[in-house]
Amino acid sequence: MSAFQNILIIVSIIALIVMLVLILGLSWGVSFQAVAVGGVTCFAIAVASTVIALCIGVVGIFSRD
Repeated sequence: MSAFQNILIIVSIIALIVMLVLILGLSWGVSFQAVAVGGVTCFAIAVASTVIALCIGVVGIFSRD
């Protein structure tokens, strides 16, 4: 894997951890709207960075000749 793919995977993991912390924030008194918006945003970032990393990997596999 390239360095850029590693960075994208790390971003995905961080986004999922932040999403978990936001969900736990409900018990800490954070408003539901803030948790919902933050959770959806973190999930979208995690999915997008994972898909980009996978696309880079697939392109790398097929471009080898």
